[in-house]
Formats: sequence, C-alpha cells, structure tokens
Amino acid sequence: MNPLAGIEATVGKDMLHKIQTSKILLVGGGGIGCELLKDLSLSGFRRVEVIDLDTIDISNLNRQLLFRSQHVGMPKCTVGCQVAHDMVPELEGGDSDNLPKVMYKAHHGNVCDASKFHVPFIQQFNLVLNALDNVEARRRVNRLCLAASVPLVEAGTTGYLGQVTVIHKPSQVACYECKTQETQKVYPICTIRSTPSMPVHTIVWGKELYKLLFHSKEGESMLYEDLEGEEPSTYMESVMKLRKLLWEEDTDTKAIKATVEELLRALYVTEIQKQLDMGRYKAAKKTPTPLSNDTLQKGCSSTEDCASASTTNIWSTEHCVAQVVDCVSMAAKMPRNEVLESFDKDDDMAMRFVTATSNMRSHVFGIDPLQSLYSAKGIAGNIIPAIATTNAICAGLQVLQCFKILREEILKEDNREGLDLKDICKYINCIRNKTRNGLYITASQLEPPNPNCFVCKNANIPLTLNVDEFTLELFLKLVLKKRLGFEEPTIILGGDFIWEEGDGADAEEYEPNLKKTLSKLPCGGIQHGSVLEVDDASQNLTIQVTVTHQDVWEGDEVDDNPFIVGDAPPHRHEPPEKESAEPAPAAAAKPTVEEDDDDDDIIVMIDEDEAKGSAENGDKKRPAQDVEAEPPAKRTKTSLKKIEVIEID
Repeated sequence: MNPLAGIEATVGKDMLHKIQTSKILLVGGGGIGCELLKDLSLSGFRRVEVIDLDTIDISNLNRQLLFRSQHVGMPKCTVGCQVAHDMVPELEGGDSDNLPKVMYKAHHGNVCDASKFHVPFIQQFNLVLNALDNVEARRRVNRLCLAASVPLVEAGTTGYLGQVTVIHKPSQVACYECKTQETQKVYPICTIRSTPSMPVHTIVWGKELYKLLFHSKEGESMLYEDLEGEEPSTYMESVMKLRKLLWEEDTDTKAIKATVEELLRALYVTEIQKQLDMGRYKAAKKTPTPLSNDTLQKGCSSTEDCASASTTNIWSTEHCVAQVVDCVSMAAKMPRNEVLESFDKDDDMAMRFVTATSNMRSHVFGIDPLQSLYSAKGIAGNIIPAIATTNAICAGLQVLQCFKILREEILKEDNREGLDLKDICKYINCIRNKTRNGLYITASQLEPPNPNCFVCKNANIPLTLNVDEFTLELFLKLVLKKRLGFEEPTIILGGDFIWEEGDGADAEEYEPNLKKTLSKLPCGGIQHGSVLEVDDASQNLTIQVTVTHQDVWEGDEVDDNPFIVGDAPPHRHEPPEKESAEPAPAAAAKPTVEEDDDDDDIIVMIDEDEAKGSAENGDKKRPAQDVEAEPPAKRTKTSLKKIEVIEID
C-alpha cells in the first residue's frame, strides 16, 4: 500500500509530486520546529534543510518530541534532521527515478551569519518556515526572504494562543517589521539595587549577584562596586575574597562556608543597616529589616540535603542561607569552565542560588509573596508555560499554508515573481476561548504593507537625535545595528562614503570617523535636515534616513544619548545588565504573540532590542556548513543623484 495514498487522494497527484520535489528551509529546531519536521516528513517532503544553533537541554524533552535523553547536549538541527529523515514514508518498490533522494540537511549555526546565510542561499528554496525565538534572527530571515522574493511562513505560540502568517514581497503583504514591536517595561537599576518592591526586583538582583560571583568579569554585574571608589563598599571585599577561593585548587570547604557567611552578612545586614543609617527608607511604605545573625549562623551550619529540596514549597530563610552555601560549595568543586558565567534558568545550581538569594532579599524588604523555585523560575525567565498541543496545531497550520503556496506555484508554472499570495494564504489565529460562532481557529485576510515600513517599502526614516553629542560609533551601535537591525551598514552622505562594512571594506580608511560627533564628520557632517543613505549588501537593503537635530529632551529619565526613530518615544538603550523582550512574528496591524520557540516559553525581560539570543551566542557554536553560493557584491562607490533635503518640524 502506498503510505502517501491519503495525501495523494486529498491534494492530487501533481500536488504530491510538487511536495516531494520542493526544497524547504526551516529556521529553528525547537518546539514548533520539531512539530514542523514531523509534519513535513510525514507529508512526503523529501528535501528539507534546517538552521539552528542551539543544543538539546534536558528541559526540552517534555515537549520537543523528536528528542530523547541520549540526545542531550547534541545540536537540535542534527538530531531533528536524523529523526525526520527516518520518518519519511518509503515508497512502494523503492524511490522513483524522477524523485530526489530524501535529504534532511542540518546547518548548526547562526542564521544571522551573513557569510553563510545570504540572499543566494535563500533563493535555493521554494519557501521558508520560521520557528524562531528572538528579534534579531526574525528580522534577518524576514529581510532575506523579502530580498530573495521567497515566501516566508511565520508562526508563534504563547500558551494556548498561536498565530500563523505568510510574508511575500511580490504579493504586497505586510512583513515582520511592518508593525513596531512593543518594548517591555524597564526596571531602573536604582530600584533593583536599593528599593525593591516586587518579587521580580529581587529575582533580577539575585541574577546579578550570581553574575558578580561567577562571571569572569565581575564588572559585568550591576551590583559591582569599585573597591577604590570614593564611597567604601560594604560587600565587594568579601566578593573578591570568595571569587579568589572559588578558583583555587584544593579549596578548603570550611573557608568557603566562612566566606559565604561573611558575604551574606555584608549583603543582608551591613549594607541594609548602612542604607537605613543614611535615611534612604524614611519615606518608604515598608522599612527593610536586616537579616538576623542567628538566621545566618543556623543556615550556614545546616547539614540538610539542599539539592533535593522541594521545588514547589516555599523555603524558610534559614534554608535559603543553606542553599546559597551549598551552591557556592558545589561551584568550588567544579572545573571553572563548567560553571556558567551568566544565569540560566535551566541550570539547577544557578536556579537554586537565585531563588534563595532573592527570597532572602524579599524577606529583608518585606516583599510578598516569597517564591518557590518553580515560581521563581517562571519570573526569572518571565515564562508563560508551554502547551505542546498549541505548537502542534500551529505547525500543522504552517504546513497547510505551504500546500497553498506550492499549489499556486504549480498554477504559475514555478514563476516565482508571478506569485500572488494575498488572496490565497491567510493570517490564522489559534485562540483559547471560542468565538461567538464557536471557533477556536480564525482566519483573516493578510494585511497590506505598512507604507512607512523602511524594510519592505523602502520608506524614509525620520530620526531625531543630538548631532553634536552622538558619535558615529554610537550611531552605528545604538541606532543602525541595535535599533534598526543592520548587519554590515555602509553610510553615504552627500554622495561620499563616511563608513563602510562588509566584504572589501577598508576599515582603516573610515576608522578615524568613529570618535567624531555626527556634526563633525566629513562632507559637512550630519546636520539638521541631512539625508543619509544606509546600505547593507548582506541583506540587500537600502534606506534613507532624514535627521532632525534636538538638544533639549523632556522627562526625568532621559538617557545620555536619547534618540527617536519615526514617531516612537525617545528610545531607551539599557545597559548590558538589562535583559530583553522578544516580540512575536505577527505582521502589521494584527494582535501579536510573543514566543521563545526554542524552549516553548515566553522570555520577556526588559528591553526589546537587547534580544540577541541566537546572534550573541553564535560564536560559541560550531559554524554552519559551507554554502556554495556567493553573497551579493557590495555596491560600487559611485556618485549618487542629488538628494532633496527635507526638514521636519
């Protein structure tokens, strides 16, 4: 019996052949990615390539169905491709000569790597499926697919909610960046350090304390204080003493315990008393109470088994002290390269440390409720629990959209530029509460592009900043790369290049410009009303930026280098201690769903544009497999047409 007889009867013989011969790219191999690999293989797709830079963690096994315990530590894309390859139904009498061999190819790498994944690479595929977990990677894939005119099928899930949409530039439908992604609430550093009032404040503080003790550079933590500063630190001497003990060979356990007790006393007694004596909490609703010496001593001398403590019960303050001692003692026995430098919610020792230290701080400041390890883990990553069924539903809906796209390709005789998907594909919502018509899945027309979208409509971008204070270096880092998502920007002013990156760029020629303020750059500098052209050959993207100078900024919490892109409020570029929000893949004018598909959870922390995820960790992963296609050439340095200067009131 033909194992694909059911699909053939449903979609027809020609369509089945199209499925079997099409080439599909899947970006992301986590929760939705696993479901997609399963659906693609069982539907008869024979040529699929997967890009993912993550490895399998034990916490993935309860919902990422292609992985087993023996796969922990292995690349997700490699294991997923191996398992999916074996799931492709064998044809009666063996593979036909007119069908390609089954090939599920893994690329263990970062999709933001412009040297490997560029427009010619994307053009190999009939369509692209996204199952990603961060803003930067989504922007990258969105721009590559737009430049290559390849259909992109996006999806995202949040608990019981999900969505699927299609992006295709020739079809004149909205892209991922047509809708401005919302920025999450920012918690000021002073609140975290001195005046916490909510559990999330103390949990962020606990994560920073973890970084202060275990990161190779203690200065990366917002709790770091200079020992030679004007105001003496109450705890940094103990921190440095403990850090030294942690990395010594044959460290004495008693010395570790004694130093941990000394540090906890400095943090939870001396520092708190210092702030009280300074009158910091005179107007506070609740006055903090230093931890008692008796609690510290009992906790440090406890012999209970901390590693097997309940994850759902609230630990006593004494037990929290014991947990901190146990975690630090455990770290001291581990090789230095095995201790995570930064907090990871899936690391047991790190999670116990943060739960304990945050609850102790909540106890001192009278913050309710105290958190179990399970609930603290939810806050630490701001997790909305995953529903595996939602992932499965959305993956299935993505594959149905694939069928529609491939059928349209048959009708258009594979003329990619002739595809028009706006009336063929739909924007689909999976909802928790049924509509008045009894529907749990709703479909609507794909939205047209936002006329002000600089990515798919090449719109002019208004930018407001202080041209006398912003240096070119800051402009590249904060505005072009962080805010607008450029990878290798080239900046042209008045027909001349003032900055260039990418293949063939001469870094030495333009490096002297980095420290100059925008108004002092060559070609008359960037002034009020200047129009810049910014080009990124790696994304086949060119935009124009109209600059408005502003030197007075209203508000009490304005950054040192504020700026406004478009009509948004002044953008706040948080320091490295802050973490990030990851917006959904929704297109313009649609309700958005935020998702971290890698772990099937939402990670919504502090500031959208810090959402580096894959890209920041890309250099720690094995590079992706080589791609034969060459990236597009950079534009030639030729004179530009005269650019009209536009002033904005």
